[in-house]
Parts: sequence; C-alpha cells; structure tokens
Amino acid sequence: MERLFDLRFVIGAFFSIAGILLLVYGFSEGAAVNKWCGGIFILFGLLMVALSYFKEVRDVNAEEAADRVLH
Repeated sequence: MERLFDLRFVIGAFFSIAGILLLVYGFSEGAAVNKWCGGIFILFGLLMVALSYFKEVRDVNAEEAADRVLH
C-alpha cells in the first residue's frame, strides 16, 4: 500500500497501462493509432516504476550509512 503513495510508481503504472492499450488498439485492424507512441509510453512507464523501486534501495543504504556515521 505504501507504494501507491510514491508518485513515480503511480505515473509509471498509468503510462504503462496507457501504452499497452495504445499498442493493442494500434495492432487491431483499421486503427490509425501511433504504435510508436504506445511503445514510448510503455518504456517511460517502466522507467518510472524502476525508479520507484531503486529509490527504496538508496533510502536503505542512506539510513545504514547514517547509522555508521553516528556510531
């Protein structure tokens, strides 16, 4: 539940879902949707989700480093 409060995760999830919808609709017959845009949306969404996961690793490392300095 805590991840839903991280804006990077929410933005990433939105762009990933929107990109998947664009790609699926773009490959359906007769659709004039830009497939490149859907692909870029997916890449951007995955980047944002990855950044939300890497943030936690950096926070833990920063807390451990602060503990070592204080003790």
